[in-house]
Amino acid sequence: MQPNQKPHSREKHVESGSADLNKGRQVNNGSRPVGNGGRTSGTSGKRSISGLPFGTSSGNTSGSQSLPVKLNLKTILILAAILIVGFIILKTCGGNLPIFPDIDPDNGGNNGGEVTDNNQYEDYKDGVLDYSVSPDARPKRVTPLGNGNDVVTIMIYMCGTDLESKYGMATADLQEMMKANISDKVNIIVETGGCSKWKNNTISNTKNQIYQVRTDALALVKDNAGNASMTDPNNLADFINFCNTNFPANRNVLIFWDHGGGSVSGYGYDEKNPNSSSMTLSKIKTALDKANCNFDFIGFDACLMATLENALVCEGHADYLLASEETEPGTGWYYTRWLNELSQNTSKPTIEIAKTIIDDFVTSSSSSSANAKVTLSVVDLAELHGTVPSAFSEFASSTNEMIRSDSYDDVANARAGVRQFSQKINQVDLVDLANRIATDDSKALAAALKGCVKYNRASLSKCYGISIYFPYENTNSVNSAVSSYEALGIDSEYTKCIKSFASLELGGQITASASQTSASSGSSFDLLGSLLSSFAGGESSTSPIDILTGSFTSGGSSAAGLSVDPSSIISLLSGFSGRSMPAELSWVDTDLIAGNAEKIAANYIDASRITATSKDGKSVLSLTDAEWALIETVELNVFGNDGNGYIDLGLDNTFEMNGNDLLLDYDGTWMTLNGNVCAYYLVSDTEQDDGTYVTIGRIPALLNRQPVDIQVVFDAKNPKGVVTGAFPTYSGGETDVQAKGCVAIKAGDKIELLCDYYNLDGTYSASYTLGTVFTVPESGLKVANMKVNADGFSVMYRLTDIYGNHFWTPEFNH
Repeated sequence: MQPNQKPHSREKHVESGSADLNKGRQVNNGSRPVGNGGRTSGTSGKRSISGLPFGTSSGNTSGSQSLPVKLNLKTILILAAILIVGFIILKTCGGNLPIFPDIDPDNGGNNGGEVTDNNQYEDYKDGVLDYSVSPDARPKRVTPLGNGNDVVTIMIYMCGTDLESKYGMATADLQEMMKANISDKVNIIVETGGCSKWKNNTISNTKNQIYQVRTDALALVKDNAGNASMTDPNNLADFINFCNTNFPANRNVLIFWDHGGGSVSGYGYDEKNPNSSSMTLSKIKTALDKANCNFDFIGFDACLMATLENALVCEGHADYLLASEETEPGTGWYYTRWLNELSQNTSKPTIEIAKTIIDDFVTSSSSSSANAKVTLSVVDLAELHGTVPSAFSEFASSTNEMIRSDSYDDVANARAGVRQFSQKINQVDLVDLANRIATDDSKALAAALKGCVKYNRASLSKCYGISIYFPYENTNSVNSAVSSYEALGIDSEYTKCIKSFASLELGGQITASASQTSASSGSSFDLLGSLLSSFAGGESSTSPIDILTGSFTSGGSSAAGLSVDPSSIISLLSGFSGRSMPAELSWVDTDLIAGNAEKIAANYIDASRITATSKDGKSVLSLTDAEWALIETVELNVFGNDGNGYIDLGLDNTFEMNGNDLLLDYDGTWMTLNGNVCAYYLVSDTEQDDGTYVTIGRIPALLNRQPVDIQVVFDAKNPKGVVTGAFPTYSGGETDVQAKGCVAIKAGDKIELLCDYYNLDGTYSASYTLGTVFTVPESGLKVANMKVNADGFSVMYRLTDIYGNHFWTPEFNH
């Protein structure tokens, strides 16, 4: 952050009228707050469920066939004859009856409707197909024969999980495949598994199976592929080997279908084997190495897998990677058209196949949800092999030097403002990060990465097609990332870079924690050891509401009020030198922290400075330019007091500043949906090239009785805010992988808003509904700030510094 630059406040739009604040019934949320009070670690994204309301039917499934209500005898006899002949043909081929008549009528399974070539949406940034190839690119592993003489085998590894058992999304995608006119030179082979209940009467709920997709039918080619978890790399390798043996081809494609968790968590969640965890990138590499097959492209019809780490894994076995930086809507890819085009010309260039997939993905996602936020890109792995590793190493090395010298705050400011994907997994767009760091080496990396991305479309700005893990605010997944990088052989310079950044971040957080702990500690008390034990155990689940009762939230957070002398900070951090670290913090560079003790002390926000003063009759927080340069975000934190406890209304980046003074004032308004008060939490606030911002927030709710986060976006086009959909959430009982993809919210859906409730002593009580259930009207959902009718409020501002520490101002009541 440059001097005199202050944190950004979104524009607040207040409408007339008022809304009541009422806590409703308690909901079962797995003892975890729906807001920010309960901090979780290492969560990953799931491919989302878009296109149909939870628990409702959306009519005929796209591609399904419905029989007329009345049939005469002649028609019945004709249909019977057709079915008998079809049955004989399919059984002769070892197949099953077509899947179309077997759709669960209660499922819906709407997969976004038909896709047309001329269906364009102005919200989407159209990429340009790049046919160029760098002279430094390695030779392609797969070379098409040309003239339509190629044989193609498409291997689809379909872990159905709750996407299928609850919403029928796998069935819908299989229908799209069967709608294509599939050539006899195109083999589409699907392994099914990982799902407790398939929404059709063809696929087994009890065992893994392998099918061949044909026009209008599924042919069973292996009835029992075992019961191994679909996240077991050996199972994936066996599937690839089965395809190679039984359906040999000169062009092979591998598609992963399910949830995705990005660089740290990897791919998949097996609903039938919930304890098997995900298939990490190192496990994916194990499977690919074991199968030893070269692929035209490897695709992920899953969330968050367009990462540099994943590209480096796939590069050893494929020429292209096709994946999304963001979470995918549940509709996922649209399969019909690209399979038709490939069947018409099996020599079609891979990047042209990818362009069709990407364009149709964008169109079908927007058809399902007009405001869907999506990304999809194709990366030339052969070019990446030749151009990126050296640029990446130099970028990592020079960025590490910045972090270890006097420029940690420059890197922290770049990281704080970068385009981030999925709130809690610390994954960011690498080109955007490199551009913001703005060194010669980072610019060279950005140029190399852009050259590798041959086609990219995104409805979010600052999405260039390749992301990367880079920790910020919480460091819970650093240990896992470092272990994964070592296993994969990721450039050690980047491992050093993120370890350095996270280490100094930890040093800054330890400093903030010490300001609250040291006051009550005796001289013999091992303050640093106590704080390290706290951090090694993960972030505290204590809520910011504790600030109201004088408590302190550990794990990188601080209340205002206490001051620590810089010399004490230096003494504390110098204690890192030679100290043995807990296993969870084995990545910490203790010498780096000790060596930067004076610099951390110089960037320390004195907690006693976060206090109220009076200017011109107004209560303000007044900081210097240097202090504001250390503050990344300011958020209004509001709690409604009903006399028995506190209703958490969330965190919103709405505030007013006069020069260096933050006005400690509250107008009594809060965000509402269709006049209903909601709890709202800021997710990200990203500055665009033109100086405008895209602000994204979430509203916890039940959508047709299923837990979700409703997403709200504020941007130049929608300054008053627009609801873009909802993201399924999980209590932790099913899986620690969280969904973030867009669920379409439609007229007639039932919404119950959710909130967290805290006792008067500040302890979390439970999560409750907020207000009463309401129905989404034909006009949709309207976002507005309105006056809130409540017995009283407890209001603070939360400030976040360059180390990810949170500081709360003194409470001020409305």
